[in-house]
Amino acid sequence: MQKIEIRTGIWYNDHPIHLTFPDSWDVVTHWPNTPEPLTNEEITQRINNPVGQRPLHELAKGKMAPVIIVDDLARPTPVFSILPFLLEQFRMAGVPLNAIRILVATGTHGEQNEKGLANKIGKEAMESCRIIVHDDTKHTKFVGKTSFGTPVYVNREVASSDLVIGVGGVYPQHTVGFGGGCKLALGILGRKSIMHLHYTHESVDGNYNIDNSFRKDLAEIARMIGLNTIYTVHTNAYLQVVSLMSGDHYAYFPDAARFSRERYFTERPDDADVVIANAYPFDSSFTFMRKAYKALDCAPANATRVMVASNYEGIGTHGLFQHMTPPRFLRYRILYRRIMTMEPRVILEKIMKRLTFQKRTRAEAPEENYKLPVNAKRLWVYRPVENIDALPDIEGITVTSSWDEIMDAISREQSSHGAKLKVRVYPCAALQCMDAPSSSCMTCAE
Repeated sequence: MQKIEIRTGIWYNDHPIHLTFPDSWDVVTHWPNTPEPLTNEEITQRINNPVGQRPLHELAKGKMAPVIIVDDLARPTPVFSILPFLLEQFRMAGVPLNAIRILVATGTHGEQNEKGLANKIGKEAMESCRIIVHDDTKHTKFVGKTSFGTPVYVNREVASSDLVIGVGGVYPQHTVGFGGGCKLALGILGRKSIMHLHYTHESVDGNYNIDNSFRKDLAEIARMIGLNTIYTVHTNAYLQVVSLMSGDHYAYFPDAARFSRERYFTERPDDADVVIANAYPFDSSFTFMRKAYKALDCAPANATRVMVASNYEGIGTHGLFQHMTPPRFLRYRILYRRIMTMEPRVILEKIMKRLTFQKRTRAEAPEENYKLPVNAKRLWVYRPVENIDALPDIEGITVTSSWDEIMDAISREQSSHGAKLKVRVYPCAALQCMDAPSSSCMTCAE
């Protein structure tokens, strides 16, 4: 038997698992082309030499109320690998650790699991600093509007800070090309600001263009709230840090996005009989495992599609694009939210266009984020951990904790291909980039 080792269970029970296949099958694993993990000395060197700025221990001198913004459990940034180095910088600056607030940028993702946060943030920071989980429905302060008309409501902890820094990663993201950089600011905004960003900018439709109005709007917001220093991390398929860029993220972000595009780029499974996409390191919930759909979208129509995801948080939460919302209610809810972002004049213009039978507008054609991968009749979800809460029944999706059941399904669905099946495995599919149809953007949660 052929054996492939991948990881699963980010933030909760992170561990390796093995997928086995008959020797006669043509199995290809598309690993990302990431460099060797950074040593502690290399991480220190990059933190001490930020792009376009002084080191943190100089920026932090005399500060009384610093805030570190970190992305939440829906993102795989290994914050625990970086925070100890940043806390040492604060010590060098004479800032006591109990004066530091760590703000978890949840966006609309709701409450965070305490155990998961402890694993993501790390023991020292959890015990020494004040941990605050952002709530986009309250405790925000209006600080102005951008040139795009976006009202900026920011977490009050940021508004009262005398130093704001961030820790995040750069991941494929259908709306803005790549997440990270100034998009970290979105996670600590109020619901009205987040709605405006999502419903007044055109999506880049699953490509990797970072020169778009969404990111430009976010860059203005980041400057308004003082988020000018970010430590940007890239990881490999095992959540080890392989790249760290620090300092002026406005200057270095194009290089960070280019690193992701080149190092995580992979071949499409155009001729595959079976496509297996491991959602790790986005496998905390069903809602965010969908970021790994791209490989499945590119599979031939008759291929068997398998997602590997532990989904310890179950379905998960998204305030704008909740997966289990019935399609009809989702459509009306999204239409209502888009209308709420418009000026009265714009609403009147759209009504007139509708009455004159002109082309349907973006506001009248909301995204349907509940769909299966493109051309998929069925999706198999392999949850390689037993004794956790079951997922609700979802049409077109079969969930199992038995790899033998997956293998039986593959043999049954692909019986006409004989003994030599073409199997393509993507060990960290949500990080991996590939040229794909624009329709794949419909399957991704923010």
